[in-house]
Amino acid sequence: MAFADYFDVDHGQTMKRTLLLVLAALFAGGVSFVIQHSASRPIELQASVHSFQKVTATFKILDQPISVGQLDDYSTNIKILSADLQGGEVSLAANGKLGGDKTLLQITRGSTYRCLLSLSPTPEGERPGFRARCVTSPKLIAEPPAAAAIIQNVRAAFMKSLTGLNSDASGLVAGLAIGEVSRISTELIQDMKLVALTHLTAVSGANCAIVLAMFYFAVRRLGGGRWARLSVGLIALVAYVMLVGAQPSVLRAAVMSGAVLVGISIGRKSSALSALALSVLVLLIADPWLALDFGFALSVLATSGLLVLTQPLTQKLESRFPKWLAITLSVSIAAQVFCLPVLLQLQSGLATYALPANILAEPLVAPITVLGILACAVAWFFPQLASLLTWFASIAAWLIVEIAHYLADLKNSTLAWPTGLAGALAATCVILGFVLWLKAEPTNLRNLGISVLSIIFAASLGSVGFKLVRSAQWPMVDWSVVSCDVGQGDSTVVRSSGMVALIDVGREDRKIDRCLLDLGVNRIDLLVLTHFDMDHIGGLRGALRGREVGVALVSPFKDERWGATDTFELLGRAKVSVLPVERGMSGSLGTISWQVLGPNRNAAEAEDSNDASVVMLWKALEFNLLTMADVGEKGQMRLARDKAWWGDPDLDAVPLILKVSHHGSADQFGELIEEIDPDLSLISAGKNNSYGHPTQRTLTLLQSTGSAIYRTDQIGAIAVATDGGTLKVANAPG
Repeated sequence: MAFADYFDVDHGQTMKRTLLLVLAALFAGGVSFVIQHSASRPIELQASVHSFQKVTATFKILDQPISVGQLDDYSTNIKILSADLQGGEVSLAANGKLGGDKTLLQITRGSTYRCLLSLSPTPEGERPGFRARCVTSPKLIAEPPAAAAIIQNVRAAFMKSLTGLNSDASGLVAGLAIGEVSRISTELIQDMKLVALTHLTAVSGANCAIVLAMFYFAVRRLGGGRWARLSVGLIALVAYVMLVGAQPSVLRAAVMSGAVLVGISIGRKSSALSALALSVLVLLIADPWLALDFGFALSVLATSGLLVLTQPLTQKLESRFPKWLAITLSVSIAAQVFCLPVLLQLQSGLATYALPANILAEPLVAPITVLGILACAVAWFFPQLASLLTWFASIAAWLIVEIAHYLADLKNSTLAWPTGLAGALAATCVILGFVLWLKAEPTNLRNLGISVLSIIFAASLGSVGFKLVRSAQWPMVDWSVVSCDVGQGDSTVVRSSGMVALIDVGREDRKIDRCLLDLGVNRIDLLVLTHFDMDHIGGLRGALRGREVGVALVSPFKDERWGATDTFELLGRAKVSVLPVERGMSGSLGTISWQVLGPNRNAAEAEDSNDASVVMLWKALEFNLLTMADVGEKGQMRLARDKAWWGDPDLDAVPLILKVSHHGSADQFGELIEEIDPDLSLISAGKNNSYGHPTQRTLTLLQSTGSAIYRTDQIGAIAVATDGGTLKVANAPG
């Protein structure tokens, strides 16, 4: 339909009906939200939840437990069926979230358990009515229903027979086939995100369409009529959703595909856009919380882009490219363009290599999905054939893995783009520009679209050029200290006479590895892990990759969390000598001398991991550096009791660089900072982080000392050099 036709007077009635439909859908969605929100928060349970009580309850497991972040922590949705309240057992139907460690993986979806639950409230707008953890071991009360048990057995048989060229390739096969992502490494997930291939790490709407097409055309090939094709197609859709779980993108694709399939079967032409709109309305009424789900939004926008832009864009490109390439380019561009406003809420810029990554990877998805589904179908009774099928599927998956790793390793993998509201508005302008250019009939509107795209393209090109020039100048040749941009985490590099010390490694492997590569660091003489919070030690694999490490200094605090045990395991495999530190320990790095200011032996005085952070003073000929890790006000007060170090005249003889504690949180001892009077303060924090770091209190405190403040969340990685007794600062291109 021509763009101008939308404004035709004949469409007045259609617009009125559409408005009434939208209002009715909003009303129905609002009613659904109120009902579901109230049902998940029954009055009988609210007092126990808000007072953090422990309650013995019987509950049903609603889905498979999933990992939460990089910690040894898992969660699943549950429904409390009954609970011992006020001396008696009360029947309930309260939906909430159950958390726990790896033992949670042993529970089965659809099963009923009983344990003593420790309850806590959730924010008012969230879907779960409570959060809970089992204080006692869960006791199995009832096995899952027959259908759920069959699904669970099929998944278990598939995972048992899963083989591949390597662990990531086989893990990707499982992700694309049945939505099981537990075997995909953190490194691959990070790389896939960096090159806009995250949608390939798990089941998406495209996989759902592939499965439907498999069964639909198989029935048609066998001579089945339209009702047979409809029945088998709908059964296949329902079974596949049960197999992979009710993921938002799969639900959207299943409802949309079902609508189109029904329309075809009853002999009515079905508009794909109408089917998409219907699926969105139905799902948002059934589950209003999908409106806040990024996966659902990306699925809807990507599908909209494919339906609106692919055909006209293909026609434009066919004059310059072969038809197959024109179609491939059009599909990738259409999906990426419509997803821009949401993608910018999830990442700080645009994936530079998103287009080539998707063009190369997309043709490999169908064979992986088909072979994976076939393997799943036979795994229960013919595991050898399933293993063979998954191995062949892993060949295509391995190619996707290699594409992701190769492109993620290239420089300038992220294109700078405005953030916040300005970025979202610019992305929306890109969408409107494409729609006007490709769909508008009036010449003026089409020219407006071309003009908008030209302006945005010119601005982006200028930004890329500026970034390339900055990249060529980074880092400074004579740098001594660098605060790496590792997001919401810490990592500081110190260099002297060719020797390198690395203090903490941030959370993500990719970010610390990229920083060290840019700095040309291939050997770490001294590795300092100040404490075992994930934002300080999570990227250890990236720091160790391809590098030798001399010795590692670690906090002596007894930490039994997964982050600590995994850290020691990694260091052991890399054959790195590990030394717990204590106050008074000292050494040298080239011409720089260092000493440990805290904690004391065995960190006996520390209240928690942050309080046991390793604090060090580094003394060079032309500067001093104080690295404070995450030590809080109490720990800083203990440090201040020892006047020997902060009262040393040598501390004021040269400029002092302060690596501000805890990403600039408010937990600072102002008197100590005022006394040491830093010349330059480095704050390592993630852009738009949820903690509010750095806080205004700390910024005001540092400003009152006259210190120059540099923040990684604002300007990226920060390098410091000295020049005749003064400090020079440069930052990496963001």
